[in-house]
Amino acid sequence: MNPSDVITLSLVSHTNAGKTTLTRTLLRRDVGEVKDAPHVTLFNEEYTLVRLEDAELRLWDTPGFGDSARLLKRLKRERNALFWFVSQTWDRITDRPIWCSQQAVKNVRDSAEVVLYLVNASEPPGAAGYLAPEMEILSWLKKPVIVLLNQLGDPRPVEIEMKEIEAWRTELSQWQCVRQVISLDAFIQCWVQESRLLSAIADVLPLEKRSAFERLKEAWNAEHQAKFAASMQRLAEMLVASALDGMEVRSETVLEKIGLSRSGLKREFSDAREKMSARLATRMESATNDLIQIHGLAGNAERQMVHTQREHFKVPQRVHESIWTAIGGITTGAITGVIADVKTGGLSFGAGTLVGAIGGGLGAYAIASATNLVRGKDSSVHWSREHFMEQAKLALVCYLMVAHFGRGRGKWESDVVPVVWSDATEAVVQEQKARWAHVWSLAVEKGAAPEDILRELTPLCQEAGHRILRRLYPH
Repeated sequence: MNPSDVITLSLVSHTNAGKTTLTRTLLRRDVGEVKDAPHVTLFNEEYTLVRLEDAELRLWDTPGFGDSARLLKRLKRERNALFWFVSQTWDRITDRPIWCSQQAVKNVRDSAEVVLYLVNASEPPGAAGYLAPEMEILSWLKKPVIVLLNQLGDPRPVEIEMKEIEAWRTELSQWQCVRQVISLDAFIQCWVQESRLLSAIADVLPLEKRSAFERLKEAWNAEHQAKFAASMQRLAEMLVASALDGMEVRSETVLEKIGLSRSGLKREFSDAREKMSARLATRMESATNDLIQIHGLAGNAERQMVHTQREHFKVPQRVHESIWTAIGGITTGAITGVIADVKTGGLSFGAGTLVGAIGGGLGAYAIASATNLVRGKDSSVHWSREHFMEQAKLALVCYLMVAHFGRGRGKWESDVVPVVWSDATEAVVQEQKARWAHVWSLAVEKGAAPEDILRELTPLCQEAGHRILRRLYPH
């Protein structure tokens, strides 16, 4: 392969800042050793990020800088190759921080086209005493530097994160080697952010390297767009099954139509809700596991049996508790209701109260629009339009949870959903409300074939996913 078609990146930072964790996230596989201790990585390790027949993008994971101020003094007096060799051999035995730092510097000097410098953004700019000497070292090496802000914490509104990024840009502007400052958390990151990183790299590469890099970038983007499309297709398939799901419930008697002797019908509806909620939990769990696999993550969406208490949900029953019951921090009450439905057999969403209604396009007896079941065209009950839309929001939030889970965290597990994710999802589904209602109507009111519903749902899910990501990452 022509050397001009090989692009090499060096990932460097102060020790214990999360380089190997980020490397795992970018590679989508477990490499190196990760633990909360300094100088875990002792040698420069090379990995392939993207490989084509005629081009390759490589990433070096390097040992962390240790005593940066002392290292800078050592580097300034390096003139003799023999002295350099002897000193680093001796340092490996007597001064591990300096020795590890030398390995990182040699890698950048000898191999890197671009330096990716990782900082702990949980510290305010200017608080880290090591930053200035390390920036001076990188300036001395005369390689373009892209600073990556790691350990940002939970996603927050865009305007807040941009202020934090601007503060770091201001702090780092005194060093000309720093060409760009972007956020890229090893724990919570998305392929959209990685695409931004590739664009930043393209801007600082030598001219002779850019043609090959554009081919690599295009291949990388195609791979992740394919993962996005596969994810949206899987969610669409799940939602088709949910829209079509139903349970047979007998027609009401004359007395029941006027509000009398409805205890038997209530029991039938309660049984329908419980069984449909169990199926909903199974579908969502299966779809989540497929998303985890699509994204190259380890682990799965486990569930366990729990017992709901009589005083909490009026009737004792054993139901499946899937990952959805573990999701916290969702501020949209209706989504919280769907999670509760999965756990309690539908007894909590919209209070789960049966309300009599005579007439109406969906049957003589229906549950109030604020609750969760409604009679369809046939004699069965289905999830209501409102409940179906909440399931769509929950499915899209599920995608965000998986798509943002960094491989460096280990096996996938459910986590608290950031408010900005649920807010963005709520806004986008509301913008598309008429189209989601149309899909529901095809299934429940018109009895359309599954393939016809899927044909409507797939592009709708894709558009919703793109809109949500644009809201979260407008830059």
